Amino acid sequence: MTSHMQSLFQKLSAIAVVAAATFLPSAGEVWAETACSSVAASRCVEKLPTGIDMAYIEVGPKDGKPVLLIHGLTDSVRSWSLAMEDLHKIDPDLRIIAIDLRGHGQSSMPDAKACAPDPEACYRMSDLAGDVVAFMKAKGIAKADMAGHSMGSFVVQEIALTHPEMIGHAILVATGAKSVGNAALSDFVLKQTVEGAWKKALEAKGYAFPSAVYELTPLDADPKAMEWIAANWTLDPAAQSAFLAPYTPETAKTRLGTWIGATRGLLAQDNTDRLKSLSVPALVLWATQDSIYLAKDQDEIKASLKDAAAKTGVTFYWKEYGALPLPASGAQETDIGHNIQWSGSETVAKDIEAFIKTGAPTQDLAHSAPAPNISTIIVEPGKAVVDKIGK
Repeated sequence: MTSHMQSLFQKLSAIAVVAAATFLPSAGEVWAETACSSVAASRCVEKLPTGIDMAYIEVGPKDGKPVLLIHGLTDSVRSWSLAMEDLHKIDPDLRIIAIDLRGHGQSSMPDAKACAPDPEACYRMSDLAGDVVAFMKAKGIAKADMAGHSMGSFVVQEIALTHPEMIGHAILVATGAKSVGNAALSDFVLKQTVEGAWKKALEAKGYAFPSAVYELTPLDADPKAMEWIAANWTLDPAAQSAFLAPYTPETAKTRLGTWIGATRGLLAQDNTDRLKSLSVPALVLWATQDSIYLAKDQDEIKASLKDAAAKTGVTFYWKEYGALPLPASGAQETDIGHNIQWSGSETVAKDIEAFIKTGAPTQDLAHSAPAPNISTIIVEPGKAVVDKIGK
């Protein structure tokens, strides 16, 4: 590591420590206003007609403008807790709700009898989106602004494409136009680990895969699974250690049916052509050391949004966080990465608030170069689609 990188990493660590003391709710702390607003406690649960008991937390007035926050693969409401707190501080009048997707956090899994033989059939992005739509209807929410991270961004995409009337603004964090062929998910997570080492270990114990392992956890496959998760999955050099501490044990409790089904379901998603008809204003947030959705993925989603702008006349934004590119190792090392809202929570919150209020992100920085790289994909007079890039 160069002296420059060491210096930057030290600065990031210092920022993380301050953020931990400032923004992370302590165990038992409630943000106020509702009985289900603490990420540390038992969450409120909504029983859905889709068969899922969906856990959630919320802050803000019941009659406030609704904002839904949707987490990524094997995550939970904890993933959005820092940005949720920051967004609540910026605008206490917003009704902010973070949900646990099916099989994640404290939400129930889909029925084992129907889903264990083929978990992917119950964890398609359309299934996850269907739960969110059902949740909104159960809560009497006709329309909401939505922010989704990673897999959650594909859930938001699905709702925006199938129920555009239910989304005011879509904020897509650490996303792409597709996950089909994604090397990090396909090779590292699925083939090497879940359907590699863990599958081999469970089959050696006499379990049929995947039908008999649906409700087991990674710890049933490998007593040292938490070490792998901490070193490879919940690791984030730019995030605060206090925030990350609960992540590994929580992730290790995520059932294998969810690991298998949600990963396969995500890998089956290709919205490259579908996004060309997107009619909901969208903001894409991406960080330079994202090791899952890479720079080439950003070129692809911007290309799809250019076509959408030409077709619908909607303006889209793409904003870059971070200053240093992904290193040769292919892993986040020295700058902000895939989990943008973990280490850049305040800026993410500001961008969400600005986008839903003004239709554009802020010019604020998050571990960025002297000025943020922001693309404005807009239809100018004469129907010419322009990708204006500011740095």
